[in-house]
Order: sequence, then structure tokens, then C-alpha cells
Amino acid sequence: MLDLTISGEAAMSATALAVSHHMILVKNVAYLSVSAVEFTDRMRQVLSNAVAHISFSGGVNEAQARLMLRNAVEVELGQPRIEHPSFAQALRCAREMLAGELIPA
Repeated sequence: MLDLTISGEAAMSATALAVSHHMILVKNVAYLSVSAVEFTDRMRQVLSNAVAHISFSGGVNEAQARLMLRNAVEVELGQPRIEHPSFAQALRCAREMLAGELIPA
């Protein structure tokens, strides 16, 4: 019989891939702020879905998923290539949402 168990390393790779995927979505929503589009509701929904997906697919709990995504946002904020202040502010808003209880369950 075929053994379909996933090793811890493979699970972490899946988690890292999910975080990376959702960071692309977070950055896309953040770019809306550059065009003066209201992004807050969209960001909440993207973050809520991201936390749920990461915790479900990666074998981590919701708090760990939030922390992983928040760390990814902080890494992005630390990049010197952030061109527009509105983009950086939107990422800071995402970081605050992940740190608090601003994301619907």
C-alpha cells in the first residue's frame, strides 16, 4: 500500500508556499491604496482567508498562521524598494490587523 504521510519538512514547505502565495494577494490589495481605492474591507477578507488556508493546509494553528503571515508582512516592510507611502501604510495596516482581533473568524 502507498504511504501518503507528509513529513514535517514537507508540511513546512507547504506552509511556506501558502504564506508566500497569500503575501502576493496581500500586496495586491495594498497596491489598491496607491490608487486611492478603499482597501480595508478587502484586506480583512484576504487576511482572514489567508489565515484559514495556512492553518488548514500547513498543519499549524490559527495563531501560528497569523504570526507567520505577520512576519512575512514585516519582511516586506523592511524592503528598501517600497516605492509609495500608501503601499507601506497599507502593509502596516495588514500587520496591525494580524496582530489584533480585526480579522473576522
